[in-house]
Amino acid sequence: SIERRCRARGAPSGLAMSALARRRSAPRRRNLAVAASLFALCCDVGRGEPRLMRLESLMGRLAEVGAEMETRQHRLAALSDFRSGLLSGERLPISSAQRHNLERASPLVSEVTVDVRHRPLSANTSRHFQHLRTLAIEMHVRLHTFMPLKRSSSMGSRSAGPTALLLVLGSDSAFAIFDPGVEGSPVLGPLDLGHGAGREVTLMATTSSQESHYVVTVDDANVVRVHSLRVLARRDSARGASAPQAPSASATEDETSRPLMRLNVTLNFTSEFRLPAGIVGPSGEAPAITSVLPIERGDKTFFLVGDTLGGIGVFHRNGTLKGRTRVCEDPGGVRGLVKGQSHATLFFSSHSFGFFSISQVDSQSSPCVGWNAPVVDVVMDPAAQNPRVILALADGDVIVFSTMHGKSKVCDLTLKFPHVSALPFKLQLFRGHVMGVPMVIDKSAPARQGGYLRE
Repeated sequence: SIERRCRARGAPSGLAMSALARRRSAPRRRNLAVAASLFALCCDVGRGEPRLMRLESLMGRLAEVGAEMETRQHRLAALSDFRSGLLSGERLPISSAQRHNLERASPLVSEVTVDVRHRPLSANTSRHFQHLRTLAIEMHVRLHTFMPLKRSSSMGSRSAGPTALLLVLGSDSAFAIFDPGVEGSPVLGPLDLGHGAGREVTLMATTSSQESHYVVTVDDANVVRVHSLRVLARRDSARGASAPQAPSASATEDETSRPLMRLNVTLNFTSEFRLPAGIVGPSGEAPAITSVLPIERGDKTFFLVGDTLGGIGVFHRNGTLKGRTRVCEDPGGVRGLVKGQSHATLFFSSHSFGFFSISQVDSQSSPCVGWNAPVVDVVMDPAAQNPRVILALADGDVIVFSTMHGKSKVCDLTLKFPHVSALPFKLQLFRGHVMGVPMVIDKSAPARQGGYLRE
């Protein structure tokens, strides 16, 4: 209709549309102005440019402006969600592509966001975690481990005492033993392990067998001391004969069903040893002990010691050296030892892992390699059909290697866990599941304001 009116009056199309737009209200005036521009574009053929091409060009520019406006709206919405998440202390779920691109610009993005594909199945900690008790309240605990105990067959399942003991080492190198099922004072200690005044205990390990119990500690002078532990659980007849007391409201089922037991724990010194003299590195430096692991083979007990030069030494129970061999050349040497299946023991360095034979005092095969970030922690999954090794890397990644294919030894990368943390994980296997707790490696660095997000 506008075109017919313009042709009837003989006025130029653009002028007619502008005059008509001025007589309309403001919202309709803007719409008519756009329509006038399009109509003038279609009617103007004086410049010799095809009308259809000019129309398509204008429509393309409009589409680009619309896409740019939509992108900016998404950015504003994302920034608003970031602000809300930071103020509320919650992690913001974003897509994988967005998270990957943002992490390139700032590694801190991984600490305040979570991939929507890896959103937790449950965040209800009160449902899945229950606080039972607090132990070692008066100690500044630096090292701790659990020692399994043998359940006595002469007593019932409820009267056999604890199934494990909690061994604790304080910041002043004071040693204490607690019953995890009873809150209160320790069953033994705190006491000095005999490393000497001014020495700091840096490593502690225990045997995993329920028959014999040994506690191995290493100090900053690379001196290894071994103590044997004897535990006897007896019924406390004096307390048991008294009138039974009603259980408190906060008592758990384990506390109410468990009878009153008395633990008799004794700790005896067994041996002391260190790395043999004369072992030096390329620059003349002496090796430092980085890991220790007690291993039982029948009625014999051996102690494996890893050092910064990549060597593993095997010691007898009396402290004599059986042998030592070098298994890696990575910086930092052997970082850890893990008890494996059969007679093999897993060792790992920053960029390799392999299996060590105590009887041969040598590595059984070539170490597995193939990743960039250094290894922080390693656990094994012996329950799998093919034994698997789970590696926690310093950049927060967790990768899984298969070490057996049938009867052949392999080193195949089979899985990679979702990247959910910028901090490396401390790993633990529990009923076929891998549990991880983020930890700070460089403790000498200044503390961040507000700390780290550890989930």
